[in-house]
Amino acid sequence: MSDTRTTMAPPVHLSPPLDRPAPATECDVCAALAEQRAEAESKGNFSAVVDCNVELRNHPHRRAGDLKLL
Repeated sequence: MSDTRTTMAPPVHLSPPLDRPAPATECDVCAALAEQRAEAESKGNFSAVVDCNVELRNHPHRRAGDLKLL
């Protein structure tokens, strides 16, 4: 006899999505990322939107205190 699972797996717990990071003022890289994010969002490319958000959050000029942690 094989060991067959007869019960459901426990539920998956997901955290809420992070807030949209605001681009830093007077930063050309942040401005370009925000523009790319807006264009991707207008095209429905939400994978690219997430990628831009990650890049904005991890941009090196940001200080540790600038990040919102859940």
